[in-house]
Formats: sequence, structure tokens, C-alpha cells
Amino acid sequence: MKYVVRTVYLLTLLLLLMPCSGYGSDLPVALRVGICEARPFCFTDADGTPRGLYPDLINHIAAQEQWDVTFVSGTWEQGLERLQREEIDLITAIAFSPERSLTMDFNRESVFEEWGQVFVKQGSPIRSIEDLKGKRVGVTARDISGINFRKTAQKLGITCHIKEYPSSTAVFAAIRAGQVSAGVATQLNGLYRSHGPSLAPSPIQFSPFSIAFAAKRGLHGDRLATLDRYLSRWKKRPDSYYDKRLAHWTGLTAYEKTVTPRWPFLAVVVIAMGSAMLVYLNRALKRTVQHRTRELQYRKKQYKDLVESANSIILRMDKYGRVLFLNRFGLDLFGYSREEIYGRNVLGTILSPEAARALHITGHDTEAFDLLETQALIENENTCKDGRTVYIQWSNRAITDDLGRFQEILSIGIDISQRRQLETSLYQAQKMEAIGTLAGGIAHDFNNILTVIFGYTELAQLYIHSPEKIKEALEQISQGGIRAKELVSQILTFSRKSEPEKQPLQPLLIIKETVKLLRPSLPSTIRIESIIKSKSIIHADPTQIHQVIMNLCTNAYHAMETTGGTLRVALTDTSINAPGTMPGELPQVLGEYILLEVTDTGCGIEPGLMPHIYDPYFTTKEKGKGTGLGLSVVKAIVKEHQGHICAKSLPGKGTTFKVFLPRFKSKVKPILPGTRRAQVSGDNETILVVDDEKKITDSLSDLLSLHGYTPRPFTDGASALACFKEAPDTIDLVLSDVTMPGMTGTELTRQMTAIRPELPVLLFSGYSEPMARDELTDLGNADYLQKPMDTDTLLTKIRTQLTRGTDATGTPPVKTAS
Repeated sequence: MKYVVRTVYLLTLLLLLMPCSGYGSDLPVALRVGICEARPFCFTDADGTPRGLYPDLINHIAAQEQWDVTFVSGTWEQGLERLQREEIDLITAIAFSPERSLTMDFNRESVFEEWGQVFVKQGSPIRSIEDLKGKRVGVTARDISGINFRKTAQKLGITCHIKEYPSSTAVFAAIRAGQVSAGVATQLNGLYRSHGPSLAPSPIQFSPFSIAFAAKRGLHGDRLATLDRYLSRWKKRPDSYYDKRLAHWTGLTAYEKTVTPRWPFLAVVVIAMGSAMLVYLNRALKRTVQHRTRELQYRKKQYKDLVESANSIILRMDKYGRVLFLNRFGLDLFGYSREEIYGRNVLGTILSPEAARALHITGHDTEAFDLLETQALIENENTCKDGRTVYIQWSNRAITDDLGRFQEILSIGIDISQRRQLETSLYQAQKMEAIGTLAGGIAHDFNNILTVIFGYTELAQLYIHSPEKIKEALEQISQGGIRAKELVSQILTFSRKSEPEKQPLQPLLIIKETVKLLRPSLPSTIRIESIIKSKSIIHADPTQIHQVIMNLCTNAYHAMETTGGTLRVALTDTSINAPGTMPGELPQVLGEYILLEVTDTGCGIEPGLMPHIYDPYFTTKEKGKGTGLGLSVVKAIVKEHQGHICAKSLPGKGTTFKVFLPRFKSKVKPILPGTRRAQVSGDNETILVVDDEKKITDSLSDLLSLHGYTPRPFTDGASALACFKEAPDTIDLVLSDVTMPGMTGTELTRQMTAIRPELPVLLFSGYSEPMARDELTDLGNADYLQKPMDTDTLLTKIRTQLTRGTDATGTPPVKTAS
């Protein structure tokens, strides 16, 4: 009895355990798949059955993987929302985008490659995207084709009125009803739906993309991996299930399963086999042509999108400089239309003759451009249609034919106008900082000059009865004034906002001048050592070279301010026969250079800071000791002069900066000092002398009287104008200051020349900025002098103004100064 009970108990326990052990291994995996109306990829037929390429592929894979698939139909927007709410597990016929990847995971193997296309009513005149300007265009809400169309239109500057619909079916219905002028859909979906007389595909195609499966981010990665495994396997095998269903739904290949009967005659068999081979080859060729066509269209679209949407100028011109192509960015920047610029030469359109001469470009229509190696990367001034000037950095490349003959030039340009303006501001700010450093030296030189002037003035008063001694004292006073004038000129030139003007010069002269000005500004604990061996000439802007030397010396001074030391400035010649062994050590361009070395024995620079020393506004100095502009400006100037700069430093040991600048190869003759010019005298001409400083009018009047003129001095413009109006024809010339209280010299000139247009006028001023040539032209027969004026220059200018327009034989005789 116990045995029977125990047997029944074991059998019952076994029956209870058997279903538990089998549970989970045989139960199908439930999978909810969202589909929308996207024929031929997925749709729901009249009886509610899911149809299309995606349902076929899913059902086939589900049968192999034991998935229990439920298809959930709805609009495209509903499908996206259901996926995020986890009401479905997968969504079909979806394209990848960076925005979607934030919330979704995609399988890697694409199901199909699609394009966006615009569809219109039959007979519509719309042929290009330009024709859609201002028109209503229908798109499916949140559909990738609609998103890509918006981006493409925006890049090309096309403004459309976009109207969203819940599905592509609604978009096509809106086109038929005339609610929109055009609609956007995927190419195959549109072609599938636009059969019939009412709709037609337009030539406007854009933005190819791949369609795939997607799941909510972080979920169902294993299902996506399974889909990838099947798709990858299918695509490797010809005539796979994927190929058959793709051919069935898209019509890209015709798939038919045929059974070839056994014919009794061999000839018929051979004919049938030959026909089958021809059909197969035809289909294979058709598939290849379609694939290559799509590939070419895709590449063409990629190229067009890249070129037209680039934020830089893309210019193609023939070897004579005639424009063959200019992209949208370039057309907008220069202000031309394609019709206005295509076929025209860049000379006279976007490149002025002056800029062309600076680049050594002389080609024009019949003369081929000579694209030099130095022109591969250039920066130059270009002209827009409306006269505006822009600075462009060009990268130029010669295009040759199969035989290597020069045919075209491809130029890529970047607008650097804003950068140039910032550089100019940076240079000017740094100049003012350098002048602050020089203040002590300038004051020292001025005090020396004033000491000479005061000393010899007192000596002249003491030697009142000794004409020879007075003459010698006055000569020294005159020389002191000339030195003061030159010093002021140097300061004004250095501080003035001006474009770099390169010229042949000897750096040794600038170095000596800078060291002379800097020496009084340094404490006695800092010794300056100059080793100037090079007398070579460079092609450079003297103000900028002065700036380089001043900046490097100022940095060296600050490094030794508390400890003292030696500031060493050396200038030598050097030849670079091989590039440096360490990055940044020597110039990469071989040739002849001058080498400027500025060395200090100060605190040095930490190795971690060395990569940043040329960064704008980077400084390790305390507040008030610098703005961090100096080395940034130095590097920019050296680069502009095709030079090279490098630095070596050891903490606690000091720093050495080396500047390499190319030597000027042409021989330049030095300008010899001229002899004193003969002074020209007047012929009793009447000159109005106008200046608000009475001492100036008195001294000028006495000077003019001694040289044969009849001066009439005035200390304000209103009195001078009243005198002139009484007898305009009796005044031979007006000599006037520009800046005066009440009536300025320019206003006085305008009112006088309104009465007598041919009146000779000579304006003078003590301000740093000279009058512009066009401003003088507007004032009529006027010229300009800078204060202070030496007698020779003043008399020559007066004589030139008085004799302007007269015959040379009417020039008064020359009087030689004693």
C-alpha cells in the first residue's frame, strides 16, 4: 500500500513539473510592429490585412524565429508616438536622422535606398525647385522627405509655404484638389501612388536616404540584430527571398518562377536555354544600369549640395581668367547673378587692376594666367558689384588635361574681412601699449632737445653784439627743432592707423633707433647689449618691424624688471639649407634670411605655457604690465612678411626669441643726403595769412616779407573772409591753418573758392592725419603742408601754387639763400 501511494505521489509531482520545464522554450515571442500607408513598403488592404515588402519580410523572419507578430496600422505620426509610448515594439519604413537617433535605435542593414521627390498635377509648369518660390507645398508630418525638402530649400534660399498632412495619401489628395501646388513624398511611394492622368512626378529629386527598422532607444536591440542577420544573409545571395519580394513589390526586377517542359527536340531546348540566358543577361544589365544610375544621381546630388551649400566661395575659371562657375555663396557675396558673371573675366569684376598688379597677374581674355607657386594660397582685396571691398583668402589649384596642359583654375575662397578688421584693431591697441612703454625714452629725448634749444637761446641773448656767435646759436636751435620734428613724426607714424606699406629697408637702422628710445626707459639694473652685424635689406613695413623689435624688447624688460640682467639684441645674416630638426625650430622654406635675436636673462617661461605664448590676450604678467597682445601681433607681422618666429626658454635662465625674415634680393641704392635747395622769392604777390596763433601769423608774415611777398595776417577766419570779399581779385594766395575756432580753414576755403574758384590755397595743420587727396580736390586749387614747416618747403609750395597752370617762362627768378 505504501508503495502504491508513493508511486502516485511521484507521478503527480512529475506531471506538475513537466509543463513548468517546457514553459518559455516553446512560447512564441510577442512582437508589435507599427505600419502606415507607405506603398509599396507597407500598407493595409481593404480587408485589413497588412501588405507590402516590410510585412512579408517580418512574417518570413517571424516564422523562423517563432515570433508572434501583431501589425498595428495608423498614420506615420501616430506610429512615431506609439513607439515612444511603448505601444508598439518596432516601426517600419523609417529613415535614420541624428535627431531621431536621440530617441530611437536603428538596425544597421538598410531595407531600401530611397530619394525624396516632388510630385505635381499633370501639366504643371513646375520643373525646378526655383519654380516653387512662394508656392504652397504639402508634406507628411515628421516625414524625412519633408524634413530634407525644408533643409534643401533653405540652403538654396527658396521660400515656400509648407503645409503638413497626416499621410502621403492626404498629400496626394491635396495636390489633386488644388490645395497645394506640389507635394513631397519618397520617390517609390510617389510613383506607386501617382499612376493615372491626374498626378505626375516632377524632375525635382533630392537627398537620398536609407529606410530601415527602428525601436525605442534601449529596447529590442536583440530584435534589430536578428533583422540585420537575415538582411545581411539575403543580400549576399542572389535570388534570395528578399530579392524576390523586392522585385514583386517595387518592380525593379521581374521575378517569375517558371517550369521548363522537356521538349523532345534538342534544337528547341537549345533555343529555350539561349532565350533564358538572354533574359537573365538583360535583367542583370537592367539592374546594373539602375544601380549605376542611382549611384551617379546620388553622387551628383551630393556634389551639388556640397558646392551650393558651402559657406565659402567656389570659383572655376579658364586659363584666361574667364568665370566658368561660381557657387551661390560667391554670387551672393559679390552681388552678381550667373548671367552677369559667367563668361566675364575676373579682372575688372571681382579683382581690381590694382589688386591684380600686386599679385603680378596680367592675363586678360587672350593672355593666359601664370599661376605661380606663391599664388597657391594668397590673401587679397576683392571688389563687389556695388563697390564694396572684401578681403578673401584664396586657395588656388591648376586643373590640367590628360596631357598635363594647363586648362582651368579652381579657387576656394574664405571671406576674412572681419578677421582683417580685428587684426587691424589688435595692431593698433598693441601700438598704443608699446608707446606707453616708450614714454620714458620719448620724454628723455624731448628734454634733451629742449635743453639744447633753451641753452642756445640764452647764449644768443648773451652774444647779442657778436653776429657770428648768434648765427651759430641759431643754427643749433634750428637743428634742435628739426630733431623734435623728426621725433614727433616717428611717434605719429607708429601710432597712426594705416595699412602696411612695404618697402626696401635696412633693419639695423630701426634696431638702433628702437634701442636708443628704449634705453632711457629701462632701470639701471638692466644692461643693453647690441650686436648688429647684418647690413642686409628686407622688403617690409618699417612701422611693423619697429613694432616687432619693441614688443620683444619690452617682454625681455618685464622678465628682468625685478632681478636685473642683460638684454641682448643681435642682427645677423643666415642661410637655411635644411628645415629644422625640431618642429618650429627653423623656417620650412629654404633661402637667405636675416636673423633677429632678442635674449634676456630673466625668469624664463614654464614649458607648459610655451604653446600658448602667441595666443591673443594670453599673459602671465600682473595687471597693468601688459594685455597679452604683444607676441600675438609679432607672430602675425612675421607671418605677413613670409618670415618665421620661434622661442627657447629655461625657467630661471632666460628666454631667446628668433625672428627670421627673408632677405630682399634686389640691390637698392641708398638715398644720399641732398644739398640745400635754392629758395624761391616772390614778386610782391599778396598772401592772406590765417592762423588763430598770433605768433605764427607774425613769424610767417615777417618770413614772407623777407622773400618778396606782401602778407596780410589774420587770427580768425571770419575777418579774413570779410577782407577777401572786399576785393577778391587782389588776393594772390591764401595760407591758412586747418583747425581754428569759429570758422575752420576748410570752411574758409569753400566760401572763398565759391566766389573765386581758381584761387590758390595752401592749408597747414599740426595734427597727425594729413588731409586726404580727394578732400583737397573738393576744395579746388588747394594743397597741404604739415606743421612745423621749414622755409624751403614753404616757399617752394607757395611758388608751386602761384604758378600752377602757368607757363614755365613766367616763373620768377630763383634767389639763392646765403
